[in-house]
Amino acid sequence: MSSRSLRWAARLLAPAAVLVVVALADIATGQRAVVLSLVVVAPLLAASLLGPLLTAGYAFAALVVGAVLGAASELYVERRLGDQLVRLLTIALGGVLAVATAYARVRREERLARVLRVAAVAQQAILPAVPEQIGPLRLAASYDSAAQEAAIGGDLYAAVPSPFGVRLLIGDVRGKGLDAVRLASAVVGAFRERAHDRSELAELVRDLDRAVIRAAGDEDFVTAAVAQVSGGELLLVNAGHVPPLLVRAGVAAALAPTSASSPLGLGVSARPVPVALEPGDRLLLYTDGITEARRPTDRSFFPLDRVVVPCLGSGTLPDALQSLRAAVTEWVGGTLQDDVALLAVEYAPGDG
Repeated sequence: MSSRSLRWAARLLAPAAVLVVVALADIATGQRAVVLSLVVVAPLLAASLLGPLLTAGYAFAALVVGAVLGAASELYVERRLGDQLVRLLTIALGGVLAVATAYARVRREERLARVLRVAAVAQQAILPAVPEQIGPLRLAASYDSAAQEAAIGGDLYAAVPSPFGVRLLIGDVRGKGLDAVRLASAVVGAFRERAHDRSELAELVRDLDRAVIRAAGDEDFVTAAVAQVSGGELLLVNAGHVPPLLVRAGVAAALAPTSASSPLGLGVSARPVPVALEPGDRLLLYTDGITEARRPTDRSFFPLDRVVVPCLGSGTLPDALQSLRAAVTEWVGGTLQDDVALLAVEYAPGDG
């Protein structure tokens, strides 16, 4: 039996176990204690685990158990008949409440499922799946949201072919929530639209800067790194973002900008920095959610510079990225404090 079937069986039988335990306790204590009313716990438990029909079944079963055991223990004699009727009424009212609760819970879960489906579609629209190969580049990407109920947030990435080379984007919107998602969508949309038209990478970045100014609030901005790979050369513009890491021959090097630049939305002034690529080079573009991930025991930051080579230095690119994600998850104890977007790239000119 599968684990899913086992979980369903446990949910189905848990209220029945309550009925059995209460019935046995009532028989064992006899007239010394009044525990029979506790059978109402069974439908109340079912309301949190099962649907309204099964909950109604347990409510009826609780009422039957209450009536049968009450009769068997001679509670129907005249001096105790009133107590038994009150007890049965309590069980019946509890059953009705349980059925209503189960119905409301199922409706909420259905609405949540619809919202999650809409969120999944929104994620595909804002962050479409990155192709495994574009020209001479192999690619893999991932997005891990700090909010369990959300699939996307203010981090963003994109990779598109253009007449001028393969163009890459990684970014992080200041702030959180729906406003951050909206701004991330505007940046990705502008990048996809302009990447095919602007021959100069710096001009493309200025377009993104203007797009953020139009869409953002007074205090909003987006840190970003925009790259272009063409003919074995990487051009990189860093707009206030954490520097990408280049992994080559077992060594990781941060591609830091030669001069500081403002983020998108605050007037970008950075110039492209050229980097010569060699076959097999791997590039990791990431957001600061990974470098700011803390270990719960001592609050130390995730050592990306030390971990990136063992994780990203071997194996297929998707496996390497998954290894890095697993290392982060283990470091933080399973709970991220900030979103983490990762875009891994391998230069493989023989494949293009």
